[in-house]
Amino acid sequence: MNSRKDYLLLALSSLLLLGACLFAAAKTGFIEVGFIRQLALSDSGTQIALPEIKEVPKGIVYPSSPRPSVDLNVPDWLSPEENEDNWDYDFFTTIDILWDPALKEYVPKGRKVMPLPPFGVALSKVGHPVYPYVLRSTFPGRKGREEEDRQFVIENVETKKYFTGCKIGKPLDDKTPVIPVSFSTVQDKTKTGMAITRQVLKVDDKSIGRIVEIDNIRPVEFLDRLDIVLVSTSEPDKSWTFHKAGETFSYNEAKFTVKGVDLSSKTVTVDKVFAPNPKKPPKTFTEVLSVPAAAASSPKPGAPAAAPSAAPKPPIVPGLPFSLPPPQ
Repeated sequence: MNSRKDYLLLALSSLLLLGACLFAAAKTGFIEVGFIRQLALSDSGTQIALPEIKEVPKGIVYPSSPRPSVDLNVPDWLSPEENEDNWDYDFFTTIDILWDPALKEYVPKGRKVMPLPPFGVALSKVGHPVYPYVLRSTFPGRKGREEEDRQFVIENVETKKYFTGCKIGKPLDDKTPVIPVSFSTVQDKTKTGMAITRQVLKVDDKSIGRIVEIDNIRPVEFLDRLDIVLVSTSEPDKSWTFHKAGETFSYNEAKFTVKGVDLSSKTVTVDKVFAPNPKKPPKTFTEVLSVPAAAASSPKPGAPAAAPSAAPKPPIVPGLPFSLPPPQ
């Protein structure tokens, strides 16, 4: 091998290695080289030289935050604050709940019990309306003019008022627009085959706009109509009358709906929709309302028995040899 060529190759390798080291030092900022510029990529992807920074950096030294001191008396975990519904969960424990049948939902076991307001309405009456007028008695007129002169005695069973001397084609009185229309005698048979004679009087009641057949047996029920009377439990003078299921009304920020009627048990099912908690959606509460039974008054022990009240005397109709039976 030629020794001169060997020395030449060694010198060139050394120069190449020195240049690479200088370039790497300039790139990393270890040394500053005037003829080496930092390069960067432009938006278009070409290399551009970065301008040299000649100004002295400005600003102040950012103050360091003080190191917090460790106090062993500070608890590791803080208890959560209780909210108004008592739905409080700790980090690693669950909450005890139970079913509230009034609210129909699960509630915290340790919550403060808030009583629900009263339902708000009660049932006063349910059933078919009863026509108040009943035929109590009749007697024929003069011979030959029997229908024209026939007289009737009619009673209003609600007011216990008697109307005497009533005739066909004339109202009962000036304030009662009930006019007798025709009279007939009807033979009915019972389940045992016994014949019963009923006196039937057709009257034209202008106040309700219909002709009603009354008799001397019992008041007439309008089976084609239903009356449902609800009253407020806090305002006795406030009431609502409905005639079928499905009707609704609003009262005291609640919506009520008549859901069903049971005439055999004299009960009405009513839904009440309202929000017990203003922050939560409304809920539906259902109650079966019944007509209150009349409280039987019993005398106290040792108290003297009350004397029985005298029954009202029936009126005596001129021209009749007998008096009318007392009202049933």
